[in-house]
Amino acid sequence: MGNRGERRLLAGFGVLLALTVAIGLTSGVQIQSLAATIRAFGRHHLPVERAILEMKITNTLYAVGVRNSVFWRTAKYLQAVSIGSDVKATERPLADFRQALASYTTLVTSDHERAWAKRLDESAEELHGMGQEIMRLAEAEGEGPAKERVHQLLLTFENDSYKLDELLTETLSKGNLEAIAAHLQRTDEQRHASLAVLALSVLCSVLLGAGIARFVYRSLTQERRMRERLAQRMINLEEEERKNLSRQLHDQLSQDLSALKIYLGLIDDGLPPGMTEPKERLEKSKKILGTLIERGHNISEWLRPSELDELGLVESIAILVAEHGTITGCQYHFDRPAAEIRLASEQSLALYRVVQEALTNVAKHARATQVRIALRQTPHAVSLTVTDDGVGFDDRQLLNRPRRRKEDTLQLGLLGLRERMALLGGTLRLHTAPGKGTRIQVEVPV
Repeated sequence: MGNRGERRLLAGFGVLLALTVAIGLTSGVQIQSLAATIRAFGRHHLPVERAILEMKITNTLYAVGVRNSVFWRTAKYLQAVSIGSDVKATERPLADFRQALASYTTLVTSDHERAWAKRLDESAEELHGMGQEIMRLAEAEGEGPAKERVHQLLLTFENDSYKLDELLTETLSKGNLEAIAAHLQRTDEQRHASLAVLALSVLCSVLLGAGIARFVYRSLTQERRMRERLAQRMINLEEEERKNLSRQLHDQLSQDLSALKIYLGLIDDGLPPGMTEPKERLEKSKKILGTLIERGHNISEWLRPSELDELGLVESIAILVAEHGTITGCQYHFDRPAAEIRLASEQSLALYRVVQEALTNVAKHARATQVRIALRQTPHAVSLTVTDDGVGFDDRQLLNRPRRRKEDTLQLGLLGLRERMALLGGTLRLHTAPGKGTRIQVEVPV
């Protein structure tokens, strides 16, 4: 990933972090707003409404007390006189009214609410004075004009009591309820705005996160493809170098050794018949040269099997199987397809290397008696299976532990096969266990 890509990735993470902080702050502001609303209800609006309700109740009780007092004092039986004379019971609602008014006064904060409280105090004083005057006149038990005066004052008292109750209901209570409604509306608007900002922030975070994930995925994919191309190029270079080295061994070194063998034969033919010791040395030299030529040919074939280019994959595997059967003495069974399999050169070479490596491991480690090789082609893939009945091994323990000299070739060979198959988009599965034999399954897409 270049410097520009890294800067873009860091910028994206920075924006994502900022959006996360913004979401947290928005949620915090919304919670604080809700808490403020709850506190406002608990500390102001509900106590105000309770004080207004208490004033309404006590005002009604005081008015009822004055009317009852007048009724009982004008009654014509003795018990009514004792009931009507209980002035403390009549005055008690007025004291409760003033206590509720005092609570209301401590809760209000605006000027018009204070004006309402002052007006309530004045009205309550007027009602108190009028109530005392009514009860005083009623106690005098007068007839005619005095009784008519009590009746008129009682009507005025009830009218003023009703106006006071109306002031409490239509002005104070209604204003408090309107303030509650306005506060709730503002809170609801803030909630909608916070939810909109939160939803937008979450959407932006999701989109930005998806963009960052896509960018990281593309970068990792490009990096993986670059590594695959580099590894494939290295494998191709390695195979090309093997091919060149094989050609050099076959075309030059083998020819030079063959020429040297011929030259030694000419020298042998030119020696006199009696020189037996030089002839024996020349004969040994020719045998050594023959062995070197054979080994060079074998090395050349191992580096780059010429039959793979000349005969194809199926026949090359058949020749390899026949050679190992001759060398090891095991029984080899090659389950070959009916027709030649046409693959890209690197795919054919990879499958050939799998068989070559598997048969080499059988010869060196497996101690097997039966080996089966199966090659199949489907519409979408070519599969290869190499199975033996040898001693097997613990593949996980072998691949995970540090390499030792004895297992170096086996461990590196298995890892190399898996890596080569992965580069071709194929798979290699190894099934083995101690005493259970070994099965190698390879599949390459076509």
